[in-house]
Amino acid sequence: MAKKMVNKKGWWGILLHASWPTVVAVVVTGGIFGVVADETAGLSAFVAGLIVWVLSAMSILLIALIWNKYRHLAIPISMGAFVAKIVILGLLLTVVAQPEWLDTTGAAIGALVGIVVWQTAEVLVFINTRRLIYE
Repeated sequence: MAKKMVNKKGWWGILLHASWPTVVAVVVTGGIFGVVADETAGLSAFVAGLIVWVLSAMSILLIALIWNKYRHLAIPISMGAFVAKIVILGLLLTVVAQPEWLDTTGAAIGALVGIVVWQTAEVLVFINTRRLIYE
């Protein structure tokens, strides 16, 4: 039976273990789009996935920085960071003009890959972080 990963670094571990699979998936997605479609689609997939990664990492980074002094605010801050992330994404989609080079299909798939991989990795590492506390 495979040994299960246990996160002993708290929020910093969650940030690390959710970041690397997301970055790898975004780079691979951009590369696939670059080969299958064209460079514009590849760049669009990469940039959209990178934006998702940055916003997701910022929310965990914010929690990690506040956790030591204001632990009682962890849940409200994480919910606020989630709402801020959605608002920022909405503003980017509605306020910022679409660049001429942006391939919408590549960007949509790149963002989707970034979201799915980040959320999956974050949930898995969070489960293993909680397991350490309660076992």
